[in-house]
Amino acid sequence: MNGNRCIYGQKSGAGTSPRVVPTRGQDRVTTHSIRGMAPICRNRFSKSRNFNGTRSLQCAAVQQSDVASQLPPGEKPPPKKTYPVHLESIPVSANVDLLRATCTERLPEIQFGQKKGTTTNSYLVKTQQVLNPNKDRILIDLPSAAYEYDITEWLRDLGALDSLDAVVITRLNPERIPALVSVLKHIASKNEKIRVYLSKVAGQLLQDRCNADEELKSLVDGHATIMFVTGSTTIGLGGGEVLKFVPIPTPRWPDLVAVHSSMDQILFSSSFFAAHEAAEPGSSPFDDGGWGEHGDSVKYYFDCMLAPAARQVSRALDKLKINEVSPRVGNPAMDAMLAPLKSFLNEVNDAVMGADDGIPEPLAVSYICPIHGPVIRSSVMQVWTRYKEWTKEQIDLVDSSSVAVLYASAYGNTAALAQAISRGITKAGVGVNTLNLEQCGADEVEEAISKSDGFVIGSPTLGGHMPTQVQTALGTVMRVGATNKIPCGVFGSFGWSGEAVDMMEGKLKDAAFPFAFPSIRCKFKPTEAMLQICEQSGTDLAQTVKKNIRIREKTAAQKLSVAENASGTLLATGRIIGSLCVLTAKDGDAESGMLASWVSQASFDPPGLTVAVKKDRAIESLLPIGGKFVLNVLAEGRDRPIMREMVKQFAPGEDRFANLNTERSESSGAIILTDAASYLECEVSQRMETGDHWLLYATVQDGKVLDEATPAAVHFRKVGSNY
Repeated sequence: MNGNRCIYGQKSGAGTSPRVVPTRGQDRVTTHSIRGMAPICRNRFSKSRNFNGTRSLQCAAVQQSDVASQLPPGEKPPPKKTYPVHLESIPVSANVDLLRATCTERLPEIQFGQKKGTTTNSYLVKTQQVLNPNKDRILIDLPSAAYEYDITEWLRDLGALDSLDAVVITRLNPERIPALVSVLKHIASKNEKIRVYLSKVAGQLLQDRCNADEELKSLVDGHATIMFVTGSTTIGLGGGEVLKFVPIPTPRWPDLVAVHSSMDQILFSSSFFAAHEAAEPGSSPFDDGGWGEHGDSVKYYFDCMLAPAARQVSRALDKLKINEVSPRVGNPAMDAMLAPLKSFLNEVNDAVMGADDGIPEPLAVSYICPIHGPVIRSSVMQVWTRYKEWTKEQIDLVDSSSVAVLYASAYGNTAALAQAISRGITKAGVGVNTLNLEQCGADEVEEAISKSDGFVIGSPTLGGHMPTQVQTALGTVMRVGATNKIPCGVFGSFGWSGEAVDMMEGKLKDAAFPFAFPSIRCKFKPTEAMLQICEQSGTDLAQTVKKNIRIREKTAAQKLSVAENASGTLLATGRIIGSLCVLTAKDGDAESGMLASWVSQASFDPPGLTVAVKKDRAIESLLPIGGKFVLNVLAEGRDRPIMREMVKQFAPGEDRFANLNTERSESSGAIILTDAASYLECEVSQRMETGDHWLLYATVQDGKVLDEATPAAVHFRKVGSNY
C-alpha cells in the first residue's frame, strides 16, 4: 500500500474497498469508516487475533461499565478519586505551547513514590497551513480523567479549540478516553470531523470501548477520522516541515509512540524521559538546574516504569537516535519565503536517495517534551545517554539472573501490581523480563520461562474466569518449567471474588512449584499498602532467586568460614561499629521497619544524622526526600528480644511489631519502641546512591531519652562483608 495506513477493518466479505483520503501537507492515509467494523469478541473467550494484527484481551466484552455486575448484590465499586491541578499555558518554542497541569498530591502508583507530585503535559503545535489557515493547531496528548479539568474548556479559554486540525495520542488508556469524548462532542456541535492519530494497539482499545459505548461509537463514527500510525507516518506542518511518528512500544504501554517535529526540532517523547515532579506556579517549563536538579526524578521514573522492559527500551532508543542541536531562532517572514524551496529540495532528496532503508536517521532535537515532568533543554544528550547506560545495566542483570513477569490487565489495575512487583525485583539486583500476555505469543512465554530463574504471573478476574491469554501462558509455564521447578508467585485484581488468582495458585501448587510469597489479591485499584506488599513480594522473590544461585555456585572454598576467606580490607572494615537501632516509617496505610547499625551523627546545626539503607529493603520506598521516620536506639541488655523479632521472616504486609511494646509518633505515625534507650524523629533531607545502599541524610525534628540509666546497644562485627 506504498506506506499508507489501513484504518479500522471491515466485515469479512463486505466487498467494499478502502478509500484514500487526501489530507493537508504531506499526509495521505488509507482509511475505513469505523461504522463498518466487525465485532471483535464473538464470545467471551475468542482466541482469534483482531483484524489489525493486535490481540484484545479475551473477555474484552466485559468493559469498565460492567464492573458493577461482578460485585456482590448491593455493593458498589469504590468512587474514583480525582486530583486538583493548576493549569498553565507556556510557550516552549515559536510554534509549540506546553499545556501544563500541575498536581501536588501523590497518586497511588509505584512511580509516584518520591511524593514530589507531577505534571501531566499536553502540547499545542501551530502549523503553517495555507489551504485552511483557520485550522492550524495540532493537540498532542490528552489528559487522564484522574485530574480535575476539562481539556476542551481549557482549549476554548485559550482560543485554540475551533482551530484544532488534529489530535495526536501517544499513549491511550481508559482514563484518557473521556478527554477524547469531550473534544469530539465539540467537533460534533460544529458538525465537523477531526483527524485522530494513534497506534493500532490504541485503536483496538478505542474500538473495544466503542463496542460497549454507543455515544462514543456515534462520536467516533461521525466526527473522527481515525489514522493508525507507523514508522513512516508523517503530518505535514507546511513549508516542507513534518511531524514524524516513531513507535516505541513497551509491555506496559504497547501503544506508545513518540513524535518528532522537524519545524521546531522537538521530540515529543511521551512516557520516555519523563519524571513525576510538580512545578511551581509561574515557573519555567524547562529543566532549569540541569541534571543535578532533576536527574534523580528521571532515574526513579525509569526504574519504576521502564527498567523491567529493558530490551524493548533498548530497541526504542535505537529508533530515537538524537542529534542535539541549538534551538532555532524563528523568522516567520524568512521561513515563509524559503518554504517552497525547502519543499522542492525534500522532493529532490526523496527522488535521489530512494526509499527508506530502514535505518533510523538521527533526529535533530533541541528540546524533549515528555508527557510528565519538565521540558528537557539543558540535558538533552545527557538524559538519552543515561537511558542507554541504565538500559544496558538492566539487560546485563537479565543475562545474569532474571525473573519473568507475565500478566494481562483489563483496566490497568493488574498492570499496576505487576509494575510494583517488578520494582521490588530490580531493587534487589535481579533483572526482569516483562511480557504483556495481550501482546505476545506462547513461543515468547516459553523462551522467557526457559531463561528465567523465577516467574510471577498475574491476571484479572473477568466473569469469574482467567482471560484466555493467561490460561494459555499458564499451560506453557507448567509445561516448560516442569523439569526445573523455579520459584514463583501469582497476583491479580478483581471486583468480587478473584477466582483467577485461586485458579493460578491451585494449578501451580498442584504442579509442585515453590512459592516465594503469598498470593496477592487486590480488589479494584491498589492502595499504597497493597503496592508496598507487591514491592516487598518482588524483593522476596528476587532474594530467593539470588539464594538459589549462590547455592548452585557454591564451591569447596566458599564453604570455609567468611572470616577465613575475607581479605584484610574486609576484616578491617568490620571493626567499624555503630549503635544498634530500629528504623521505622509510615506512609498512608503502608509501614515498615528494619534493623540499622550503619548510623552516624552528621551535623550539629541543624542536628542531623546519616543512615544507610540497602536498596532491596521494603522500607526504602517509604524514605524519599521529605519522608519522615523514627530511629529507635536500642538499649544494652534489652536489644536481643527486639533483634530476634526484627530478623524473622515476615510475609509481605504482615505486622512486624505485633510482639513488641510500641506507641505511635504523633507527627509521622511511625512506630516508637518503648523498650528502646531513646528515639529520634527525623526527616530525610538528602539521598545519595552508594553502591548497593542508599545513604540518607536526615535532620532531627524531635527526640527523647526513654532510659537514662542504660547505654545504647552497640553492634560488633567480624567482617565488613555483612551486617
